[in-house]
Amino acid sequence: MSKQVTFVALAVLVLGLYFVWPKNESSQPAFTASASPMGVAENQAGRAGQVKVTDEAMQLAEIRVAPAQLRTVEDRLTVSGALESGGDQIAKITPKVTGKVVRLLVQIGDQVQAGQTLALLESAELAQVQADYGQAVAESRAQDSNLARQQQLARLGQFGRPQLEASRSQALEDERAVHQARHHLEEQQALLRHSAAERDVLGLKVQRNQELKELVSGQDRERTLADLKKAEADLAACQARLRGAQGDLVLAEKRAAITRRALSREEKVYSGHYLTSRELVEAQAAAEMARVRLHSALDRLRLMGGAPSQGDRIALVTPIGGRVQELAVTLGETVPVEKAAFTVVNLDKVWARLGVSAKYGSQVQTGDLVELTSESAPGHSFRGRVSSVLASSDDTTRAVYVLVPLANRQGWLKTGNYVQGTLVTAVRRQKLTVPETALQEHGGRPTLYVSRHHGEFDVRHVVLGAKGKDWREVSDGLNAGEKVATNGTFYLKSEALKSSLSDGCCAGE
Repeated sequence: MSKQVTFVALAVLVLGLYFVWPKNESSQPAFTASASPMGVAENQAGRAGQVKVTDEAMQLAEIRVAPAQLRTVEDRLTVSGALESGGDQIAKITPKVTGKVVRLLVQIGDQVQAGQTLALLESAELAQVQADYGQAVAESRAQDSNLARQQQLARLGQFGRPQLEASRSQALEDERAVHQARHHLEEQQALLRHSAAERDVLGLKVQRNQELKELVSGQDRERTLADLKKAEADLAACQARLRGAQGDLVLAEKRAAITRRALSREEKVYSGHYLTSRELVEAQAAAEMARVRLHSALDRLRLMGGAPSQGDRIALVTPIGGRVQELAVTLGETVPVEKAAFTVVNLDKVWARLGVSAKYGSQVQTGDLVELTSESAPGHSFRGRVSSVLASSDDTTRAVYVLVPLANRQGWLKTGNYVQGTLVTAVRRQKLTVPETALQEHGGRPTLYVSRHHGEFDVRHVVLGAKGKDWREVSDGLNAGEKVATNGTFYLKSEALKSSLSDGCCAGE
């Protein structure tokens, strides 16, 4: 700031010397200026005028020139679009069972926290499930009590021998069943052999009658043929009974094997004085089944949104924090499971859906940096990275759409807001750049002072591109190798303004 004041003071000093110093036709003024023959259109680059400065003024104002530089810079694409919510930032709260609204705890626009109850419902279905749960609790307690009693009896030695004797009796009975099944099988095998032999004899007789048909009456042949068919049917029945007898024998042998193993186990238990009983095993199984039914009833209760001892009321709870955007129920209304009673939106994070020109779509990748501004938050910029490149494009413009999540803790961004900005791709290009100190504004338009000869400068409007830490890209209005004033540009601007240069845009500034 002090330098700028110094420049102004120097300019005033030079003007004063010019008016008070004796005029000499051969003396040269400190600067001269000329206007451009025609103006430069808005948002276009072009020459706006000329400033000439003496060597003395160049030194006093510390004006220095340097050539514009080619610099490798990130390629930036202009993008625009709208904000939207979605993903895990929006929740539609529906009841898990049909119920009647008995209490509303929030209204539209209220701020809510994750886990907060929004409304209470009464449900007849939940009441039935509560009753089933209560019955399961009672049954489980009864079975646990019976198990404790059986365990006490076992500790007192009430079980052992009776079970052993019962196992021995069962084993003997099953062995007898095996012998009976085997005997029955042998009988069926004998009957099968007899039936097969009878069938064979009748078959030979039928064959002989066919050979001697002139000597045997037709009536005898038909009777013999009928006897053969009956014998074949009897044989098929014997085969079926034989298969049944074989199955009975296999089943009897398996049952006997199981009984023998049980008897062996009972004898070991009895000889080892282990405390056990069939009643105890059955009590343990019944108690375990009762516990399974109890857990199942509790799971159903929780699945419907209820809890033990809560009665028939269901709490509608929001899974996320945010604001209530929609309230679709009223007091006394019966709400089905398919209806969303509340919609909660969390705007701590929003998504920008941005359009990228089709010809640049292939350059965009996930992770690319995006810088955006919004009219809803003037003076603020928002940074994010591309999270996804959508597969579909706009049918009319062919633009490619990308999604960019943006942090929005202050809540400045709202869904539907228009945003615009730049997307920094992985592509790097050679761009013509100048130092920030070389730039001034004439009528709100970026301007450079391009050196033509020593002390002679073109006042030139330019179009700017990418911005770096201390440099700016010049996308139009300057050629590579041209030299520009990089210091003392405030002095050059003041002289241009005095002479109403820059298309007359800045006269009177």
